[in-house]
Amino acid sequence: MKSHLKYLKSTGLWLGALAVLCAGMASVTGCHSCQQQVAEGDAFVVLLDSSPAGLDPRFATTHASAQLVGLLHEGLVSFDTVDGTMEYRLALSVEQTSEVRYEVVLRDDAVFHDGQPVTAADVEYTYMFLREVGSPYGGTQDRIESFEIIDDHHLVITLEEPHAPFEQDLSMGVLPRHICEGHDTCPGDPIGAGPFAFVERQGDLRVEFRRFDDYFGGPPAIDRLVFRVIRDDNARLLALLGNTGDLSQNSVSPMMMPVVENAEGLQVETAPSFKYTYLGINLEHPILSDLKVRKALAHAINREEIIEFKFGGAARLSTGVFVPEHWAYEEDVATFEFDPERARQLLDEAGYLPDEDGVRFELEFKVSANNFRRSLAMLIGQQLGQVGIEVRVRAYEWGTFFDDIRSRNFEITTLQWPSVLDPHLLHWIFHSDNIPTADARAAGANRGAYRNERVDQLLDKGRMETDLAKRQKIYGEVQQILAEELPYVSLWHEDNVAVLREGTQGYYTTPNALYDALRVTRPAPRR
Repeated sequence: MKSHLKYLKSTGLWLGALAVLCAGMASVTGCHSCQQQVAEGDAFVVLLDSSPAGLDPRFATTHASAQLVGLLHEGLVSFDTVDGTMEYRLALSVEQTSEVRYEVVLRDDAVFHDGQPVTAADVEYTYMFLREVGSPYGGTQDRIESFEIIDDHHLVITLEEPHAPFEQDLSMGVLPRHICEGHDTCPGDPIGAGPFAFVERQGDLRVEFRRFDDYFGGPPAIDRLVFRVIRDDNARLLALLGNTGDLSQNSVSPMMMPVVENAEGLQVETAPSFKYTYLGINLEHPILSDLKVRKALAHAINREEIIEFKFGGAARLSTGVFVPEHWAYEEDVATFEFDPERARQLLDEAGYLPDEDGVRFELEFKVSANNFRRSLAMLIGQQLGQVGIEVRVRAYEWGTFFDDIRSRNFEITTLQWPSVLDPHLLHWIFHSDNIPTADARAAGANRGAYRNERVDQLLDKGRMETDLAKRQKIYGEVQQILAEELPYVSLWHEDNVAVLREGTQGYYTTPNALYDALRVTRPAPRR
């Protein structure tokens, strides 16, 4: 397949095929992208594959929302950096004076988009009213024993008990108390203290920001910033090639990258990421509850082949949630090489013998309607079929799909954790306290209903341990248990791939694939 791609690239047939596609789409759509180009004028246009659910940091649970929220709102600190390390933003300093006490000094030059200064009272409102407004991040408020305002730019937060990743909690965007207090959601247009200010939102397809000239870090070089949602992969690629988009990050199918690499006027930047893609398993399913079956799944998937032929090599095999560069990464874990014969043996031992058609049992594989993700699911399904597991792939619009996953209405699925920073994430996705239900879908992300008393104990201990070496040992044991029990089948860590208009300067990809770099990006001149 690789040689075939190289041949197409060298002969230019990719671009010829694309020209046919473009002509066909233009005749059907009336060249909607051309109309959009005129409408956007000199705006810097970011192309998205899904719509942000909202722009309030207290309710931003989807990656698309987080990408926009991080530009509109500013937190005390940020981890949306080039290497995932912490930077101070609204805070000048955060000093941990004991295991539970944090003394924060705010900068005195930060203002909201309406011109009002950011003060300690705004920080107090943001963190101490999460439960009252029904935020899914209410656990942050629960951890705080007291919030003391010393003066407008000096505050002290004392926790109920030690919570090692609390600094990450301080990255939540701070909201203006004078606007939001007394409301479950802030009235009017979203107002934050970030580098860009809100202009308008047109349904689920378009959001516009403008440069905030009074941003404490200096005004961005981008004057108008437009996010356009184009769900169709081909239409999104045509927008890039047709000069109606300036940036598309992780939303061009890897199979279409030769088109981009051959195209004039575009540049591609790739970098390793913290993203973790996995096969999610409903452990309450009568067949999937058997560990031998889960091990058979792991042995039956040819991940190397998928990475080579579907991603063009732009991904790395994963052995667990963390990339090897992460401080909590545990190398000594069980791994499952591609071994279909061993998979068949395990299924035989589990009592699932093939029938006269070679089928042992059937599974439903739910995925989003994204064409590339659906193609991955179909390939995995074909590989599982080689060992006698018949797979029915069912693709759904994102909202329906994700509602089903959060309600645990699935058998197997593939999903991705896009921002694996602190190992406390393991508590959210594997602790038995965090098993959601159909009535409480936001109660946690343990959607496969994994239960292990030892893992629960370790995760409770890990979040309270502040010594880094001791935390690494705790989470190392957790990773070893998870690798043996397979609540997830680890698949890969995909690279971040940003496609930009040629001549764009200063843009970089962050490991968590957010858009922090837009605050320093200089747009290329429009062709």
